[in-house]
Amino acid sequence: MIIVITAIVALAAYALYFFNTPQFGRAPSGHRLERIMKSPNFKDGVFQNREPIVNHLEDGILVSFYKFIFEKRDDLRPKKSIPHVKTDLKTLEKNRDLVVWLGHSSFLLQLSGHRFLVDPHLSGHVAPVSFLMTAFDGSNPYSVDDLPDDIDTILLSHDHWDHLDYTTTVALKDRVKHVVTGLGNGEYYEMWGYSEAKIHELDYGEEYILSDDIKITFTPARHFSGRFLKQNPTEPGSFVITSKYRKFFYSGDSGYGEHYKKIGEKYGPFDFAVMEDGQYDMQWHNVHMLPEEVIKASEEIGAKAILPVHNSKFVMANHTWKAPLEELIKKGERFNGEIVTPLIGEIVYLDSLPQTDMWWRDIN
Repeated sequence: MIIVITAIVALAAYALYFFNTPQFGRAPSGHRLERIMKSPNFKDGVFQNREPIVNHLEDGILVSFYKFIFEKRDDLRPKKSIPHVKTDLKTLEKNRDLVVWLGHSSFLLQLSGHRFLVDPHLSGHVAPVSFLMTAFDGSNPYSVDDLPDDIDTILLSHDHWDHLDYTTTVALKDRVKHVVTGLGNGEYYEMWGYSEAKIHELDYGEEYILSDDIKITFTPARHFSGRFLKQNPTEPGSFVITSKYRKFFYSGDSGYGEHYKKIGEKYGPFDFAVMEDGQYDMQWHNVHMLPEEVIKASEEIGAKAILPVHNSKFVMANHTWKAPLEELIKKGERFNGEIVTPLIGEIVYLDSLPQTDMWWRDIN
């Protein structure tokens, strides 16, 4: 009995220590919390979606989580390595408008001579421990050392583990000039060593002017936030970036909703959009779009071309690993714009878009 009690106490002590490690972050406080409480989107101690989110976990959260971790089909991961291009990112011409997909939802964006790093996640796993939810072979070819030294701005859509990566974020601390994100997320960056002067937190509809040529607007998303037990302590969102010559949109993670039509009416049309496409399921339909909804949302914002992300790196849903891309191409046959599907690391120049490359078709 003494041995059992000792083991329980030791396990509890380790759990207390583990969940207080820096990677979990901390709750917003002080002036940051004061500002959050003034937001019209913050109510009853959490951020509220403008449209309700209803998840339908058939077996309850614990059984669903168990099935997700231990009862996976063998077609959820590719049997071969994901192909990629190892572009020398340090030698990119900064005056060219371009996008380089770095895997999952991470990408490097250049507009009007300004260099953005969006939702940077360059780790090989997407959980607090390295052995859970590991990246597909070939899908994580870049490290922080491969990135250009002059990154002007990090854009963070929300604080989930597959978008806000502790290791990547800490490694970038002295290499970026600005961080632009939703309300509350600045607490992570400040805790992890970023100077407060670099951090710019926005509520929906608010703007940050980077230069005469670049304006960033934080816009809604239908999603949730939080890195552990508390849900929605920070504000998830999407981004509109207006440069001298182009309008760019990034959806972040979001279920389909009326916000897309409103964004299109107010800020569109867009020359290029990076849209979430992957990790969807009818059980959590309100927080991730189905492929046909990606097309509908892209039409509503007036996107001339889209790049689908949030796929081909991690198993986070029960669809086959390549279903998001296959289904998007199928559903997109009526889409008036272009669907751009580059390899990870391939340069997409925004003034000369490549043909759609079905790189996933020959991979089981």
